[in-house]
Formats: sequence, C-alpha cells, structure tokens
Amino acid sequence: MKSIWKFFTSTRLAVVLTLLITIDVLTGTILLSSSPKALGTIDLEIFFYWLFGTGLNNLGASWWIFLLLALLVLFAVNTVVCTVDSISFMLRLRQGAARTKPRRILSQAIHLGFIIGLLGHLLSSTAGFRTMNNRLFEGGSIPVSQGSELSLRLNKVDVAFTNNGGMLRMDAYLSLIRDNKVVRDKVVRLNEPLLYQGNAVYITHHGEAPESMKFELSGKGVREIIKIKFHERGATSNRGYTLKLGRLISDFAMDVKGKAYSSSKRFRNPALEVKIYKGEEFLVSGWFLLKHPDKTPLAFDGLKLVFSGLAYRPYAVLTINKDPGTVIVLSGSLIFIISLIGLLFIKGEGMELVKRQT
Repeated sequence: MKSIWKFFTSTRLAVVLTLLITIDVLTGTILLSSSPKALGTIDLEIFFYWLFGTGLNNLGASWWIFLLLALLVLFAVNTVVCTVDSISFMLRLRQGAARTKPRRILSQAIHLGFIIGLLGHLLSSTAGFRTMNNRLFEGGSIPVSQGSELSLRLNKVDVAFTNNGGMLRMDAYLSLIRDNKVVRDKVVRLNEPLLYQGNAVYITHHGEAPESMKFELSGKGVREIIKIKFHERGATSNRGYTLKLGRLISDFAMDVKGKAYSSSKRFRNPALEVKIYKGEEFLVSGWFLLKHPDKTPLAFDGLKLVFSGLAYRPYAVLTINKDPGTVIVLSGSLIFIISLIGLLFIKGEGMELVKRQT
C-alpha cells in the first residue's frame, strides 16, 4: 500500500503524464481532421453518450480519446493523492507549532481548483442533455426538454444582410415561460445565448416556410384575402363562402372528356383544386394553375377568386443545452487562476518541480 501511495505522490509521474497527455492530444488533433465522419459529431452530443456509442463503434479513429481518458484518470488520482499528502503534512506542521508557507497553501489550492474543474466536466459529460435542430416558428413555443416546466416562445426573428449578401445580424427574440408567466426575455444572437438555470439556448440558422395559401376574393365592391393553412384544408370568408382544398396535381393536363390528370411525375405545371360552398350548399369547383394564377380565376355569385400565392412564416433553428457542471467548472477555474496569480507574486524561495536525489 505504501509503495502505491509513493508511486502516486511522485512528481515525476505528473511530468510523465503531462507529456503523454500532450502527445495524445496532438495525435488526436491530426485524427480529428482526417476522420471527420467518425469524429465530426463529437461536439453534438453529451460526451459519454457519444463515446460509448459512436466512439466505441469507430475505435480506429477514437482510440486516442479512450487513452486520453485513462491518462486523465491517472493524472487526477496523482493530483488528489499529492494534495492529500501535502495537506496532511501541513497539518502536522501546525501541530508542531511550525508556520505553513503561503506558497505551499496556494500550490494545493491550484490542485484543488483543477480537481473541482475536472469533477464539473465529468458531471457535464454524464448528465444534462443537448438537442439540435429545434425549429421554432414565430409565435410558436416548444418545451425546453421533455417533461420540463419551462417552455420557449419565439416572438420575432430579425435578420439583416449587407449589400454584398453577408450576414449582418441574426437575432431571435425569445421568451422563457413557466406556468404561463414569462420568467426571462432575451434577444439571442450568434455569440449571445440565453442562459437560465444551467440551460443554454443558441441560434444556429433561420428561414421561412410556407404556412398557408392565399386567395383573393373580389367583386361587388369587396376585396378580401383568405388564407388556408395547409393542415386545415379549408377556410371561411367574411361573406360566408367556404373554400375547401381538393387534389393537388403535379403536372396538370386534361383529357378529351375534360377530366384532370397528371401528365408526368415532375412538378412542372402544378394545379390545385378548390371547391366553393355557401353554408352547406356546393356552388362551384375549379383548378388553379399555381405558376400562372391569373390565368385561372374562379367566378361565382358575381365574385372572382384568384390564387395570390403562399404566406410564409419565419422560423429560427435553435440548439438547447443543459450543462449542470458549468458552475462547478467556473468555480474550479477561478480557484485555479487566483491561486496561480497569487503564487506568482508571493515572495519566497522557489519550489523545485523535481527534487534531486541525495
């Protein structure tokens, strides 16, 4: 037991492990660029989920990550054992009325910060979640995660481009909601995520998707735009006329009997059938050529109905992360940095990394 303890308290072990970790990481850097298919998704999932899934199935490209984990475990054990050994030594000095040097205390604080940071990364790699490609439309909402009390609502997407076509800004106006109450509003930008209780929301893309079809009803001094959402298949105008969508033909043609059919599978001359009702009474039906809507108006009751295009709805594509180890990592990093700065500015005899054998 003493020989094992002595092995892990060795500063030479720390030096050797540091060297091996450096070599392994440099090797991994080369493999990352040469194996994009196997390693390209490493940052898109919780680390350990990826490691024992994709990583385990691609050992030819990911072996260095398993080796790195083994080296880090040894390095962590070396750090913990050295810290415990040094703290016990300082406690014995205090019992003997000897004064503990600040440099020694700060050295152990650096070890402590490293251990805390490592535990935070371990927690982040095993817990939490990461969901990609969450498409959220303006005015819509989605839960932050399955079973979560928090939901995310997109109020507005604001996108602007330069004269050369470059991206000037891509802003998503988001509201975080709990129990129908807004708990936080945030304009999320490319480098400014929404952060709340360990959740992080990033915007990655934007776009517009057709949401409904627009028809213009005119005549008798009236002009009205009627929108029919794709999933509803029908809508009623202010004057009581109901429009119902019928068949969609990709390449419209008519046979000698006047029956509509598709002359090919290509989306070359799409046409949409629309049926008009007044209450329960069927009035008329007709075909609208979607590429040439003005050529196929539908007339009834002294009115004219024309297909006027598609209505688009903006959306944002979001990545939602839950990283429970963030605060722990930041705390460990803060302890590490403050202790390191203090160690650099404290006067006193330097401490050798490896003592000479006598």
